[in-house]
Parts: sequence; C-alpha cells; structure tokens
Amino acid sequence: MSGMNITIFGYPKTGKTSLFNLLSGARVPVTAYEEARREPNLRTVAVPDPRLDLISGMHPEKKKVRASLDLVDLAGISFGEVKSSLLLGELRKADGLVHVVRAFSNPDIPHPKGGVDPARDIRFMEEELVLADLVLVTGRLERLEKDLKKMKDPEAEKEREVLLKVREPLESGRGLRDFPFSAAEEKLTRSFAFLSRKPLLHFVNLDETEAACACRPAERFPDIPPGLNVMAFCGRVECEIADLEDPEERQAFIQDYGLGELARERFFRSAVSLVDRLTFFTIGKDEVRAWTVRKGSSASQAAGAVHTDMEKGFIRAEVISWETLVRHGSLHAAREAGAVRLEGREYAVQDGDILQFRFGQ
Repeated sequence: MSGMNITIFGYPKTGKTSLFNLLSGARVPVTAYEEARREPNLRTVAVPDPRLDLISGMHPEKKKVRASLDLVDLAGISFGEVKSSLLLGELRKADGLVHVVRAFSNPDIPHPKGGVDPARDIRFMEEELVLADLVLVTGRLERLEKDLKKMKDPEAEKEREVLLKVREPLESGRGLRDFPFSAAEEKLTRSFAFLSRKPLLHFVNLDETEAACACRPAERFPDIPPGLNVMAFCGRVECEIADLEDPEERQAFIQDYGLGELARERFFRSAVSLVDRLTFFTIGKDEVRAWTVRKGSSASQAAGAVHTDMEKGFIRAEVISWETLVRHGSLHAAREAGAVRLEGREYAVQDGDILQFRFGQ
C-alpha cells in the first residue's frame, strides 16, 4: 500500500498531464480535461531506488519490492479561483504538491495573463494557496465565535487560540510552511490540512528551444525567489523521447537536446524527501523491500509500517546502513565484523537504514 500522495496541479494548459504521463508512464490524452472530464487521473508508481537495486543484487533469490507513491493529476484551476475551486479537497488530501508552471511559448495557446512569466505565476500560486488557508481559518473562527457566545467549550477555546495565531502569518502573506507549531497545535490543526504548509515543488515546463536548461532552472529564471523548491522539464521534447522504443535512439535524442537527465529521474531522486519521508529497507525470508516513513520516525513506528503486530510486540531492531552492508558484502559478514548494532524502540530511523525487527507475540 502506498502511504504517499503527490498531487500535480496548476493553471490551465501548463503541461500538467504531460508531466503526469512522464512521471507515471501513463498515456493519458492531454486533451482529456478539454473534453469535460473532471475526475483526477491517478496512478500508483514504484519509486526507483539504486540502493534497493544494490541490496537486492546481493540476494538474487529474493523478490525485490520497491516503495510506491500515488500520483494524482488535477484539471487546471483558473487564476484567482484556487480559494473557491471544487478541487480544494484533492489538494488538501495530498502529502505533497507539484505546481506545473508554463515557460513555453505557443501562439495557439494564449496565456491568460497576456504573457509567459514563470516567476509571476509561481508568486501568484503561492499567494493563492495562502489565501485559500486564510479563507478556511476565517470561516472557522467566525463559527467558533458564534458557538462560544452560546456556551463555553474549553476545546473550542483552544482551537480558537491556535487559529488566531495562525491567522497572523496568513494575513501577512507569509503562509505556514515555517510556522513553529507545537506538538499540541499540530494535532489540533491537522484536520485543516493547510495548503501553505504542504511541501511544494514548482515544476517549470520549458520551451523546446530551452530544453538544455532543464537541469539548471535557477540560472534560467533568476527572478524566481530563492529558497523555493524548483525543477524544470521540457514536456514536448520529453514526451517525444518517451514514445521512442529504441534505447540508442532515445539516448541520441537526449544528447541532441542537451537534457542530461530526464524529468522522471530527477523527480524520483527527491520525491520521498519532498513529502518529508525517508526510506528504510528490510531483508526478509522471501523479499528485499523498501519502505517509507515520516522523517523522525522511531524504530517501533517503522516496525508498525511493516506490520502492526511488530510495533505492538517490538523488542529490538537490528540496524545497519545500506553503505555498510554493501561494503561488507553480506549481512553475515557484517555481523561477524560487529557492524550490525541493536537499537531500542525510540531509535530515530535514518534514511537508508536496513532494519530487522525482533518482536514478541
């Protein structure tokens, strides 16, 4: 089961479905939404991980099982309409958001703002996500005020206090990505699923003539504010490459356009981290498997990701980093060298750990 949801969204005709196809391997027609089909496109995608390939290569008799994530492709949302869009619920369900930004020229597809300007569109979208959260908080505060005038409610008072604190950065346009929520405040506001707090990647869709800039968007677009998470791709060229069956022809195409790496390779290298997760591995009787858990998860919580019984009966975890295992060549050799250590339930799992859980019934 996938525990990660990454939703692709943006303004109309930016190349959202093209990116969805490139990342998922799907072949959804890019005109699907023009034909009044509003349901999101969804694919569960296995996450490539060279570390899993190396570990699995040491156990060729075992099945290799990759981690997975759900990719969702939404219809376009018009400028200024994010706060009232019927798709708000889909955005709030996501663990991470990918905003597709137009940077290509096409006289047949006029830009609704009169000209192509990726930095402007990124700024507008960031502002719209903040505004959507402000509308949500303001509406909730109005209802709480009415309820509290009728009768006292300690829990409602706490919620009101937190939302008043949250409203301040929203009103100033800063959003909530850096807001210092306490553990109690985090729990109290989790159901709001604030959009301006979600991990957000801006994916710029380049003009065919600028495909070679895909690996260095910051140089090509210096007006994009620093500190934002930005990648680039060339939808038109990469979709043509995806249609080629001959590997040599594909590679020649990639070199001709100076692409270096395709969008899919760059995206999946950071996809797990984008949604604030890390990957750990298990080597079982029949399979070598990658799992994902939230950053900061304990060993017992990681055990629970494998099976709830493991978390309930957790005793200890055997831990070794993937690099150490590869260096020793096998778990047996690593144990002989004392490279495998025992950790308790509160151990903070690290990205790339290989874990074997000891648990009782």
